Amino acid sequence: MSVKSFTDEKLPASAQPSDVELAIGPKVEIYDAEAEDEVFAPKGEHDVDYRQTGWIQAVVILLKSQIGLGTLALPSALHTLGAVPGTIIILGLGAIITYSNYVLGKFRENHPSCHSVGDVGEIMFGCIGREVLGAAYWLFMTMIAGAGLLAASISLNTLSENGACTVVFVIVATIVTALCASVRTFKQISWIGWVGLVSIVPAVLIVTIACGVASRPPAAPEGPYDTQIRATSNPTFPEAFLAIVNILFAFAGTPAFFSVIAEMKNPKDYNKSMFTMQALCTGFYTAIALALYLTVGQYIASPALGSAGPLIKKIGYGIALPGLFVGAIIYTHLAAKYIFVRLLRGKRHLTEPTPVHWVTWVVSVVGCAVFSFVVAEVIPFFGSLLGLVGALFGSLFCLSLCGAMWIYDNHAKYKRGATTFRFKLTYLWNILLIVLGFFMLVAGTYASADSIKTSFDKGEIGSPFSCADNSN
Repeated sequence: MSVKSFTDEKLPASAQPSDVELAIGPKVEIYDAEAEDEVFAPKGEHDVDYRQTGWIQAVVILLKSQIGLGTLALPSALHTLGAVPGTIIILGLGAIITYSNYVLGKFRENHPSCHSVGDVGEIMFGCIGREVLGAAYWLFMTMIAGAGLLAASISLNTLSENGACTVVFVIVATIVTALCASVRTFKQISWIGWVGLVSIVPAVLIVTIACGVASRPPAAPEGPYDTQIRATSNPTFPEAFLAIVNILFAFAGTPAFFSVIAEMKNPKDYNKSMFTMQALCTGFYTAIALALYLTVGQYIASPALGSAGPLIKKIGYGIALPGLFVGAIIYTHLAAKYIFVRLLRGKRHLTEPTPVHWVTWVVSVVGCAVFSFVVAEVIPFFGSLLGLVGALFGSLFCLSLCGAMWIYDNHAKYKRGATTFRFKLTYLWNILLIVLGFFMLVAGTYASADSIKTSFDKGEIGSPFSCADNSN
């Protein structure tokens, strides 16, 4: 690694960092790009060239890593929190996560060898940090994939009217996911992202429009009914935080972005891709959540595709099914790519298509898909699973870790006397981001556990590996 510190040579007065640079966090170290070992830099003419993803393809992959499962839980979150607080939280978390995503890009620019948050852990905390954060990242990816398999099984149950055992549907979803996730590069998998977007977005729009034109919510009882649409609400602490971590989950693609940057043709295009994605994502989330909640109120389903009556429900799930699969495919690919790189990094087998390369890749994909299958069967409840994943990992990776990354890269400036007001304010903000992340981890995990316990006590949740119909 070739590194040149800012302190290696004295800068002229005109070249001193501005207040703006100190606030947004420029490079603490300047890396020699040719000497820095990019994880996927091809070393031979027959090596696999992973770095082929353009910025538009990156937008698609980033969008599909966000828009999907989380979208389906947002209207229910608005019902719990109320329309006004819920919308404010969606927009607020969207802005905070945009900042976190920007910090991630700056950290990756300063440390080009980062392929995953496991590498971040090694840079900041040594080998123990690498293993702990790497394991948490892998578990996060596989649990999201498991939620995708669960959503796919709900869709298949809806379309077939429970035509087979639910476990069979999850097995089918796992096999399809493993086969598609075995594609090796994001360049090759980007077309799958397009398929996901052009299925999940129209499906949600169809359900939203159907609910809007209906004379009454399809799930409302005969006779008089009350949608209980409220500007504000009065949820219990567990109910409120389960809704908040479900919203956080909708934006929780952040830790996957390291892997996308590592396979971009020009990593400097990341900000362009990220800001485009985040603007589209936040706008879509806000519009859909409000439109659905304001039309059906308390009769919203989770996933939201079940809110428009039997026929539209089937149409919605039928159109969304490829998108539900794509979510599981992308996150299985990310989890497998982490294992693959972790095992072969620094070896010729990483980019050279040798038997070791292929065996390691296939075993990684299959192993991750099987684990996600177990997650989908052991935790067979959609909303609480999303809340649990968002609380445990979304808060850590999207909030606390990003705040810690900024402080790691900028703390040296404080020691060198970079104490402008803007810099101090940004430093304080990142400390608050770390605290907020840990608070949401504890509160959200408690809320998710309470929700799971309550659902079991009421008999609303079937047993693990059950054949019962899980469609709503």
